[in-house]
Amino acid sequence: MDLPQILKTSRIFYRDHNLPAWRAALPKKAQVEQEDIVLAEAAKSRFTHGFAFPLFEIQMATLDQLIEETVRKQAPGLPDDQQYTSDLVLSDTWSKEPSGKILQRTDNLGARMDGPYFLLFSPRPVTNAWGRTGKQIGELFRAKDWQGLTVPEYFVLQRYFCEVYGDHRFFEDSEDTRSHWIWLVDSMTETACTVVMGKARGLNLQGCPVGNRDSRRGAIAGRVVPLQSEA
Repeated sequence: MDLPQILKTSRIFYRDHNLPAWRAALPKKAQVEQEDIVLAEAAKSRFTHGFAFPLFEIQMATLDQLIEETVRKQAPGLPDDQQYTSDLVLSDTWSKEPSGKILQRTDNLGARMDGPYFLLFSPRPVTNAWGRTGKQIGELFRAKDWQGLTVPEYFVLQRYFCEVYGDHRFFEDSEDTRSHWIWLVDSMTETACTVVMGKARGLNLQGCPVGNRDSRRGAIAGRVVPLQSEA
């Protein structure tokens, strides 16, 4: 895994998507403590991808701008039947009447709370998470010392993958290039977790009770690695 290239790609993405505060909050050099150990552990967990993110507080402070740039704006090169539209459903509850809000916990997020970081992850859903309840998936991740996706991380990565692949797949080697269903595990509170149905022309995010299960939903695992700030 090439950490300098991951950092460069992330900085370019934020520049090109009018997120200057995100780009400014990232260092220009990809320095992490015990890099050899970090990369070895990532390889052992089969984490093959990475992206750099700023301090979580910055992400939440600019959430409206993030949504505009990564969800509402059209993406150059996408065919008309795959293009982004204003069809965005946001709800912090499990309801037919969207609240317009997101469910995202703001504590117990580890190094995300302290500064910029890499999220090293696999775009392949965790095999033994399919069909489990949200609560069971959260327990599985904690036992493995894995992190899941937050809502802001998902917004960035779904847009990045869309621009790379030219469609709305999220999972590597997915047969369905028009949609994806995901538990955003690190949005989870004691009672609910954001789940997303991403599809051509729009996204649907809702706060789902943690006792719910759906065999169509996958879960993405990763590891948060602090990025050292420049002196």
